[in-house]
Amino acid sequence: MTPGARISAMIEVLDSILVGVPTEKALTNWGRGNRFAGSKDRAAIRDLVFQAVRCRRSAGAWPKPISSRAWAIGSLQANDVELDNLFNNIGHAPTPLTNDEITPFKSTDQDTFDLQDWVIEELCNSYGVKKASKIAESLRHRAPICLRVNTQKATPIEVQKALSNNMIDTIINPVCDTALTVITNPRRVVLHDIYQKGWFELQDAASQAVAMLIPGKGKVLDFCAGGGGKSLAVSARTGEVVFAHDANTKRMSEIEVRTLRGGHDIKIILPDQIDDCAQFDSVFCDIPCSGSGAWRRSPEEKWKLTQAKITEYQKLQRQILIKAESLVKPGGTLSMITCSIFTSENQEQRDFLLNKFENLSVMAEAQHFPTKNNDGLYIVVFQKSSNPLN
Repeated sequence: MTPGARISAMIEVLDSILVGVPTEKALTNWGRGNRFAGSKDRAAIRDLVFQAVRCRRSAGAWPKPISSRAWAIGSLQANDVELDNLFNNIGHAPTPLTNDEITPFKSTDQDTFDLQDWVIEELCNSYGVKKASKIAESLRHRAPICLRVNTQKATPIEVQKALSNNMIDTIINPVCDTALTVITNPRRVVLHDIYQKGWFELQDAASQAVAMLIPGKGKVLDFCAGGGGKSLAVSARTGEVVFAHDANTKRMSEIEVRTLRGGHDIKIILPDQIDDCAQFDSVFCDIPCSGSGAWRRSPEEKWKLTQAKITEYQKLQRQILIKAESLVKPGGTLSMITCSIFTSENQEQRDFLLNKFENLSVMAEAQHFPTKNNDGLYIVVFQKSSNPLN
């Protein structure tokens, strides 16, 4: 496909998104209907569409664009792409720009955040305009592809060397010692035999960094395990068993395969078994949240989120955290993790636990904002007093 033909495809996909089709499904539907497109074409179209969704407001497409064509033009202009050679009606390219289309959308300072107004206000109130602007700018760009090296099986240097032999280049990620950032051919990494051998897992660098702070001695429980990424990271670090639980058992379906691949010891606890378990030395909860720290990976979510939904998340988070606290033995630890950039889901929930449970105290805390190296994550680790009077 020519570069112009890719733009035509981008416009087709945006058409579907405008009528309510989720971004991933719209891309899948287009691919199935256009099987002539090669893998490089599909990847390029995907990047164009995701960037348009990330930068929807600065492209003049929020809350609703004039058309999918206008959205595409605005997105490309917002990212300083030269359009004349793309809109020339040659080789399935779109028709040339009209005089009205040549004039770029005049974005305001608010528009350049590429966020909803209430999100901008919340971030500015929490961190100040300069920091909020920096966070917003990071969320406008593609997220890095990061690997977590399984140090039970290999070193970062060994993984880098093996991947480079297959034309996959990586660099050391400064956020965590086990993290590598893929800079070429990212779609090849899971096809390499060392992935099947368990030398590495795909995991954001900040996610790896917060996992490093989770106490791993004694009996350890991942209370909101999901796919088990942090269970695997903790087990890889300690070499010990980690118990994994999730209220939605379907979310844990990949844990067994990933455990066998990495050579770890992860034991599943089903929801109807958790109340029969003795208390744990370390409980960690990657609680359901807005996912705002990872909006680059699912950019349509930042346009869907409402303040009412944040309130719903807060209520659910507190229910989970209260239950998790009851599973921690005296003298043990409770770790709360989110992939959120909102203080309402992070520091406010920290303070809620401190006010509710006088026997908890903060022993560690870290916040990672979205950058070119990582997603946004937050962790706070509480120590539970061994003295019942405290």
